[in-house]
Amino acid sequence: MSYTAINLKDKFARFADQWSPKIIAQMNDYHFKLAKIQGEFIWHSHPET
Repeated sequence: MSYTAINLKDKFARFADQWSPKIIAQMNDYHFKLAKIQGEFIWHSHPET
């Protein structure tokens, strides 16, 4: 099986909307998504620890 590299710069250039994930690739039952965000974004936080 052969794989093709994904050019993220090219994929980002294809859409302008923010906070709206886009599917940029699929493999088996998986979707690879890319999203533009604006402002500060805390991916994962545990402020109590």
